[in-house]
Amino acid sequence: MAKPSFLAVFFLLAAYSFAIDFPFGNPHPRTPDARSIYIEGTAEQEEHKTFFMDHFAAEAYTLGLIITDYSEDAEFTFRFYVQSHADEYDPSINYIILISLVDNEADMEMVSFGWPFAELQDMYEHAPFIFYMAAALIPGAILEDVRIVRVHDTRWQNQMLYLRLSLDYPIAFFILQPTGLFAGQAAYAPGPPGGVPDRIQHLDHIIMPRPGITVGVEWMFHDFLSAELNFQGRLGDPSTYMFFNVAVGAQLKGVFRTNTFMLQPYIAVSRALNTSPEFRRFPPFALGGGGQVSVRGGSTGAFFLDINFMHYIGNVQRRNPYARGAYPLAPNPSRIHYRHFVVGLGIGYKFGLLER
Repeated sequence: MAKPSFLAVFFLLAAYSFAIDFPFGNPHPRTPDARSIYIEGTAEQEEHKTFFMDHFAAEAYTLGLIITDYSEDAEFTFRFYVQSHADEYDPSINYIILISLVDNEADMEMVSFGWPFAELQDMYEHAPFIFYMAAALIPGAILEDVRIVRVHDTRWQNQMLYLRLSLDYPIAFFILQPTGLFAGQAAYAPGPPGGVPDRIQHLDHIIMPRPGITVGVEWMFHDFLSAELNFQGRLGDPSTYMFFNVAVGAQLKGVFRTNTFMLQPYIAVSRALNTSPEFRRFPPFALGGGGQVSVRGGSTGAFFLDINFMHYIGNVQRRNPYARGAYPLAPNPSRIHYRHFVVGLGIGYKFGLLER
């Protein structure tokens, strides 16, 4: 009788030992940790999938989340999908990453959003922010220890119209030409026929500042091209320095952007609208170019530094200054010839008027 009783007890213990390995045999089933997360993602390009999987896993670890190998073991599932994307309003956008966070227990999508980008390297600073936006809904995520991530506001670089205002300090160069001069660089009053001149007055190049202002409107008609029309006011002529010269100008600019500044090399043309009485002839047209470097100045505006070079087409003919004063004799030549160019420096601000 003892032997059958022993066998019965043995089989009951064996059955119980197998039963505890099955859910129906465990009176206390395991509950996933509230901070557990499963990360899954797909992408059209393998390098995109690897990049985001590694970055999101690193950010999850930073937040103190527990990453599981299977979705059924996690309280939440973080999903991403990277696909090609064409935006007719912004051709620089090539891809978009779609993000969602799912509560596995409730089988409910808690958040879903997309983030466009141009190239993968642009996402080094944005990937943490994207993960934090979704992970903020997970109870227990240690968000107070997360570093601050700056999301760059690029509106100041992408205005359709800008109003430009600058203070300028151009340096004007008048390079003396030998036309009509006696003994190289000299002007003289005639003496006896064939003789030595009565007086020789030496001339030289003229280098002078011509401070002023520029007001203009810039139209950014392409991601990498813009055009500007402007009015320029400048003080100064070689004698009084007080003449106010007005000119109109046009510039065609290239546009190169980074997160911190915008570089715009350009070609330029200008036309003088008035001429100082100091000159008998002043060529109105000038050609040249320069460069403008801008940094953000508010949400839609920018401070800039402008450096340029302009060369006037043709010779400047100045009235001989020795035709006036104590010596009434007419000097020879009556006109002094110069080549004229300007090296300019300006600082200013441009106001964004209309966003692209």
